[in-house]
Amino acid sequence: MYRVKDENKVEIASSTKDISEFLEINPVFTLKDLQHSFGVRQASDLIFYYKKKHRVGAVKEGLYYAVKPGKNPSVSAVDSYLLASKITEDSVIAFHTALELLGYAHSLFSTVYFFSRRARPAMRFRETHFRCVMVPEALQKKSAPSFGTETTERLGVKVTLTGKERTLVEALERPHYCGGFEEMYRSLEKMPFIQTEIVHRYLDLREQKNLFARTGYFLERHREQFQVEESFLKKLERSIPAQPLYWDRSKKGGVLNKRWNLIVPEAVDKRNWEEH
Repeated sequence: MYRVKDENKVEIASSTKDISEFLEINPVFTLKDLQHSFGVRQASDLIFYYKKKHRVGAVKEGLYYAVKPGKNPSVSAVDSYLLASKITEDSVIAFHTALELLGYAHSLFSTVYFFSRRARPAMRFRETHFRCVMVPEALQKKSAPSFGTETTERLGVKVTLTGKERTLVEALERPHYCGGFEEMYRSLEKMPFIQTEIVHRYLDLREQKNLFARTGYFLERHREQFQVEESFLKKLERSIPAQPLYWDRSKKGGVLNKRWNLIVPEAVDKRNWEEH
């Protein structure tokens, strides 16, 4: 076991794992991660000692990052995606940040979005803002908070994020978490294909008519790109609102798409950004 004897010395038993190896494979980690590998008491001692040695930096209490030997913790690089994945035990990278990790984002943002089953306050670390969004209530009630998620590796560490089908629907639901309509459109249009059956299963789980309408509208206008069959669009059409709904409630006016009973902002319907 590790035991701090004074500020400058750690007694290491030969049977314990090497802390250097832990820091190498865990560039961002929580106190619980360290406790899992070294035990509760030893983990606290190690944090205290290695912060003194400038081998560990603190984001906040319980959340830390490894510092390369000789580097200054205050300027040592910390991966924002890994950080977001460790802020909560159930973090799922979402919205524009998921588009970035999936490789479809039109631009890179300084705000990182992630899902959690509980509300969390917004957080800032250096120049990056971290914003928690609660997992949709329908998914929690149906015990399906992880539907449509996948894992990817980031610096050798597994990170959970929403897959492209779920990301597409949730981006259409909340364009403001994707940089607005133009950034959202330009990003979603980079997707090479989608699995329509996953899209429909996710929409069924959410049970929101406006999501059927928004998804149907978008996929109809991109049916060739995504190879969307008319039969699939008709399936979505059966679940749209009975009365027209605004896509963006904050803006009056717009263009009514009769098929989807959706009032679309004129700039979006006409893709005004292509004029610039």
